[in-house]
Amino acid sequence: MSDLEGRCFIRRGNHLVPADVHADEMMATIKEGREVIVSIRKARSPKHHRWFFAMLRKVVDATDLWGHTDNLLDDLKHAVGHVARRINVITGRIEIRTKSINFAAMPEPEFVDFRDRCIAEIVQTTGIDSVALMEEVNLTQERTRENSAA
Repeated sequence: MSDLEGRCFIRRGNHLVPADVHADEMMATIKEGREVIVSIRKARSPKHHRWFFAMLRKVVDATDLWGHTDNLLDDLKHAVGHVARRINVITGRIEIRTKSINFAAMPEPEFVDFRDRCIAEIVQTTGIDSVALMEEVNLTQERTRENSAA
C-alpha cells in the first residue's frame, strides 16, 4: 500500500477510530465482523511537511535564483546528498537521481535532519538569516491556520 492509499486512524482505548472522512469511507467498505490485516506505521507530521514547503516558497519568493519550489528542492537534495547513484548498465555512465522525501520514504527523525541540513544550505547559499526565515514561516503558517478556522 502506498502513502496515497493509506488512511489515518486514532487510537481510542483498544480501538482504532477513523481520523478523517477518507478513513471513514475505507471503514465503510469493510463488512461488519470481517477480519482484516492492519499494518501500523506512525505518521510523519503533515504540519511539519507543510511548514517545510512554506519555507521553500519563502526562499523562492525572496530570491530570483530558483523560480519554483521544485527547483529549490531538487538543488537542496543534491547539495545535502539526498540522492541515489547507480551505473546505467547500457551506457556505463553514473546516474544521480534525487531521492523522495514523501511520508513513506522518510520517517520524521530523518526528515528533521534533512530539514536542518537544507536550512543550513539555504543560509550558506543565499545569506538569508535562518532565525528570521523560520519566524516568518511560523507566522505565515499561523495566519493560514487562522484563515482556515474562520
